Amino acid sequence: AAMRAKDYPTAIENFKKVLEIEPENGSVALQLGQAYQRANNLDEAVPALEKAKELGQAENADKLLSQVYVKQAQDANKAKDYQKMLDLCIKSNECLENANAYKLAASAAQKLNKSTDEVIGYYEKYLEVSPNAKDAAQMKFNIAATAQKLGDKEKAKAYYEQVLGDPKFGAQAKAQYDALNK
Repeated sequence: AAMRAKDYPTAIENFKKVLEIEPENGSVALQLGQAYQRANNLDEAVPALEKAKELGQAENADKLLSQVYVKQAQDANKAKDYQKMLDLCIKSNECLENANAYKLAASAAQKLNKSTDEVIGYYEKYLEVSPNAKDAAQMKFNIAATAQKLGDKEKAKAYYEQVLGDPKFGAQAKAQYDALNK
């Protein structure tokens, strides 16, 4: 009832009491992790969800953990802690592939001056997981530009070709594509 009422502090206390009585109750550990997540207490959500995994709730716990790690990665981005951001994105995708985690990982990798192959790999995974994303054209353009910087003309041209008809990126893509064909 406390969860439905969005009274997360009460829900947390109640779930903790149940776990004291039934420490092997994976469902309650999962709900505790979810209550911590909704209360934006992400540092407490992680151990609760890890416990839920151990107690037979792996699929649901991994889904929530992936979301928690993405939120923590977003917080790390705001704090300009790009290595932490990248590490959290990797953790997120280890739990459950998450398009946002790949997108954030690409951004972090760029800011950390990681190899362009690594950056492109994250962008490509983003598109693989979310091929119909609203920003798919932008991601394809980013891959093309990054490949061009790397000197991979064929990959750059292939991705520029994919956005030639895009109203926002088409003109730029055409100019770059034509320059690569000279």
